[in-house]
Amino acid sequence: MKTLAEKLVALAQLEIGVEEVDGTNCGVRVDSYKSATNLPPHEAWPWCAAFVCWLVREAVRTDGPYTFARPTTAGAWNLENWSKEQDNSTHTLRNPGNDVKAGDIVIFKFSHVGLCLRGAETGRIRTIEGNTDAAGSREGGGVFEKSRALDSIKTRIRFTV
Repeated sequence: MKTLAEKLVALAQLEIGVEEVDGTNCGVRVDSYKSATNLPPHEAWPWCAAFVCWLVREAVRTDGPYTFARPTTAGAWNLENWSKEQDNSTHTLRNPGNDVKAGDIVIFKFSHVGLCLRGAETGRIRTIEGNTDAAGSREGGGVFEKSRALDSIKTRIRFTV
């Protein structure tokens, strides 16, 4: 059986290439991500945290029960607060340095969030992020695999289950 981290990575990889419609922060698939949050899914708003919430929602559907409440926040930085409110099934670490591995939620200093695909190598990690673009914007139009510097990470959240 796959770990939760492995499930998150596998799900995220399947979503690479999804794009919003005409730069609207909306679209059938994007609205599906946004439906995993506590905000109206058909309204236009930045959806990087929604993508992470959707990944967690989908990953926990098939097994469990898990002791954490799944995240429903649309705020990238608020995912840190969510994690701190959970039991020991999540571990939150500020300024993690190179302590980042596949399946970790990574919150960036520039108010953006993604999922670690591969851990630290030469000062960088590989991520899969929603609401980004080829240039790495936090206001992009799709789901992309990115390379990010370790020193751009504000917080990492690791599932311990």
